[in-house]
Parts: sequence; C-alpha cells; structure tokens
Amino acid sequence: MRNPLATLLIGLALAAVPACGRKGPLELPPGGAPMPVEALAAVPGDGTVLLRWTNPTKSVSGRPLGPLDAVEIWVFDHGFTPGVRALASGDIEKTARLVRRIPRQELGTYERTPGDASGGMVFTYTVGPQAVSARLAFTVRVIDRRGRPSEFSAPVAVDLVRKEAPIDRPAVEGLC
Repeated sequence: MRNPLATLLIGLALAAVPACGRKGPLELPPGGAPMPVEALAAVPGDGTVLLRWTNPTKSVSGRPLGPLDAVEIWVFDHGFTPGVRALASGDIEKTARLVRRIPRQELGTYERTPGDASGGMVFTYTVGPQAVSARLAFTVRVIDRRGRPSEFSAPVAVDLVRKEAPIDRPAVEGLC
C-alpha cells in the first residue's frame, strides 16, 4: 500500500519545478520609485489653466527622495470622466497628451517661491483655439534621477473660461 501523503508531496514538488525562477525582464523593486505628487489643483482663467501641486519628498518605501530629474504634465483633451475608474499609467499614456516635460535644469523656474524646499510648483497651461472640449483634465508625475517614474496623480478636471467676444451694439440694434 502506498503512502498518500508522500504521493501528494511528490506531486506538488513536481508541479512546482517548472514554475521556478522569474520569467521576463528584470525590474527594479517599486519601493524606490517616487511617491505621486500631492495636492494637484487646477484654476481656470481666461484662455489658461493654472496648475499647482507639491512634489514628493519620499520614495514609495518611505526613504528620502533625492533631486528629481523631470516633471511631466499631461492633459486629457477630451473623453475624460473623473471618478469613473482608476486609470493605470499605460491607459493615461494612451488617452492623455504630454503637455510639458520640465527637466531638472528648469524646475526652479516653476517653483511657487524660488528656493522653496517644500516642492510647491506652478505651471500655466495655455488653451489653444483648437480645444475640442470645454472641459479639460490634468495629471502630473515626477521622474527621479534613476529614471523611475512615480504613479500619475489623481486627475483634476476643470471647466474652461472663455472670454466672450464684444457685442457690436449698432449691429445688434439694426436686427430689430
């Protein structure tokens, strides 16, 4: 008579052998990537949108984050409905458009107060006349010196403010 426990253990060991090892390209552990930006806000203006956010100071693992290599600002020109579902980085890269990549040499010019240690940033997005939608949404991510991107921030949507064309009073009165 065979021992059923021994048979089960041998079967499990044989089933696990082909699964040993990691398949595919090696990746850095996610703990070293920067945290996402915080407090992203969008304020509409006349043909512009003012974005404000705070850059992260720590990595996902909680360690202090060194200087950033770049900040990327993305815009959803159309087809974005906030809160429907969380978007993965790949989905955002397919549906949104990269507006500006601010390299490390220029980051100081986008600080709220130059030399601000808190990482407070501002960026003014100019809405072109070709804007398809009256509502835009923005998201931001940072990239550290090792090229590791953070997750995208939660998108913020804003309704555009358009300056009305002046009304020509005599032309309007002649219509009556």
